[in-house]
Amino acid sequence: MKKIYSLFLYILFASALIQLLLILYKDYTGYDPLESLVQFLSAWIIGSVFSAIIVLPMVIIDLRFIRWLDSRFNWMTQRWQRIWIEILLAMVLGALLGVFTTVLSHLIFVYEEPLRGVFFYNALIGAVINLLLMTIAEAVLIFKRQQEIQLQAEELKRENIAMRFETLKKQLDPHFLFNSLNVLSHLVRRDRDKAQDFIDEFSAIYRYTLEVIDKPVVSVQEELDFARSYLYLQQLRFGDSTRAEIHVNDDALEHLIPPLAVQTLLENVFKHNIATPEKPLVINISNDENRLIVRNNLQFKAESLESSGMGFENLKSRYRLFTDETPEVILTEREYIVHLPLLEAE
Repeated sequence: MKKIYSLFLYILFASALIQLLLILYKDYTGYDPLESLVQFLSAWIIGSVFSAIIVLPMVIIDLRFIRWLDSRFNWMTQRWQRIWIEILLAMVLGALLGVFTTVLSHLIFVYEEPLRGVFFYNALIGAVINLLLMTIAEAVLIFKRQQEIQLQAEELKRENIAMRFETLKKQLDPHFLFNSLNVLSHLVRRDRDKAQDFIDEFSAIYRYTLEVIDKPVVSVQEELDFARSYLYLQQLRFGDSTRAEIHVNDDALEHLIPPLAVQTLLENVFKHNIATPEKPLVINISNDENRLIVRNNLQFKAESLESSGMGFENLKSRYRLFTDETPEVILTEREYIVHLPLLEAE
């Protein structure tokens, strides 16, 4: 509804502007001089209504051409090529509509002037008018795009600030720290080599979270390296009660995803499911052509811990900053599956 209203206002504005220019041009050349303010207003209003009827199909076609040009030419790298093609299309389309309008007008009332001159004049007027229309439409769309980019940048900034806050909270999470230090204390007494490995992976987790605080996206390779460290700590904690497999193709590793996206899913897996030697928690990370797939078997706890705040909705909102695709959840009787769209690296 809002788009239709904006289009309606644009057509009215364009029609009024076109008629104003035509009236002033005719008065300046002496073709139809103005004799009074009443004559001017009458000609302007009636002409604007008539122009709106003609402008409507022109604007609709122009917008379709602009969308087509958007899909074919990049403003940053093919700007001048696009501009010349757009000028040519606008003038050809305007000339054709001018000729078509002349034919319809001639069927209603016969022109006294020679038709060849009328066709040429109206085709020229149509070409100029449509060039003006397409220029105005392009300017409005560019302005809206700039506004959307600014809003997106502000939203991304807010999301990054929220992520930084949540990340810092996670680093100080007493449950995670307590469980990790408890595991470390046992390893120090029983297996010093594993204790050293635990410290290395534990430090890798904290180093990664600090490094990605200001990054909107990271590579799948980076995220999976972090996921391996996180899963290693959890497997040391739970032992045979959990198993994890990561099978991701090499061509997917250079794609991008929001930072801590996989960790968010893994955290929810351990938060909401039980893990015992009799019923091990099984986690699998794989990919298809354009998605990273994280799945686990369902073993819901009777009472799940309260969400930390950086949950699935936050993850979806961060994806919306880069693509129309959002993470998808598939819940079966046995599995909880999440598809994370892979972003192309520019």
